[in-house]
Amino acid sequence: MNIFKFSTVVIAFFSLVSCSSLYVDLPNYDELLKTETTQDGRACVRQNDIRGYGTLDDDVISVSVSPRNQYYLITTLFRCDSLLTSFAAGFKGNFSELCGGGRDKILTSDESCPIKSIFEFESREDAFATFEKAKTIRQDLRKEAEEQTAKNKTTE
Repeated sequence: MNIFKFSTVVIAFFSLVSCSSLYVDLPNYDELLKTETTQDGRACVRQNDIRGYGTLDDDVISVSVSPRNQYYLITTLFRCDSLLTSFAAGFKGNFSELCGGGRDKILTSDESCPIKSIFEFESREDAFATFEKAKTIRQDLRKEAEEQTAKNKTTE
């Protein structure tokens, strides 16, 4: 099933690239994580259980949770550059939980970043392996698009 979804994303991507050689619209991490995990991104985590977080990109953070030792990847609705430079972040959610879907937020001293999706993992290793796979897919698609753009420019 994952191969089918990935193939669909790749075909759609190349269809878009073939129409335009000026700008490449790569799938975002949220789309790739949904494809890789087959989760809808609507997981919830109790705020009191959050023990730490780390920034993986300007729109993805990892969160460790106790006492179950689970791990979550959280994507934001848009790029939040302050996630990469902030020393601390807070979480604002309704009641005592954070859930994917755009209502809850990650707060830094510079901005408020709406949470788009939350993905749940059994371990830190699973979360990071899935993120690295999505990162590799994005890099490969970017490289292929750049090569295609260069090829189109030489044929013009």
